[in-house]
Amino acid sequence: GGADLVVMERSRPEASLVEQCSLLLGRSWRQVSRNRVANGIRLAQQVGVAAVYGGIYSLSDAQCSIQDRLGLLQMVAIGSFVQPLAAAIRTFPREKSIVASDRSKHLYNVFPYFLSKVATELPVTLALSCVFSGILYPSVRLQPDWAKFKNFVS
Repeated sequence: GGADLVVMERSRPEASLVEQCSLLLGRSWRQVSRNRVANGIRLAQQVGVAAVYGGIYSLSDAQCSIQDRLGLLQMVAIGSFVQPLAAAIRTFPREKSIVASDRSKHLYNVFPYFLSKVATELPVTLALSCVFSGILYPSVRLQPDWAKFKNFVS
């Protein structure tokens, strides 16, 4: 007895990569811009965390302030990583079924979807980072130098 061999043909979307990215970018931007409540919550979180850090840390130029400065910078670095990750984790369950359905219909590949999500979330994340940094930097009395502030924001 021979076993039946089923060969599954991998279908590709009919739309070009540019068309996929363009359509997904538009859809993703509409989702980001319509979700004002979530963006408001993210803004409130950034302002709140900056205020808490500002209340905890009051840095000086003294030698004893070095450990406080390192502690603050570690907290900021960790928060800068976790905040966008948490936003992605919150949106993934809502989008999973839509993406799975679209992908089963071969409407687009994963790369254009990923690219569009990054391209639309990045401006929001950068804006929130600037708000956070603009509040935190002067409140903890980091060095009042424009070039150093730009480095801190980036």
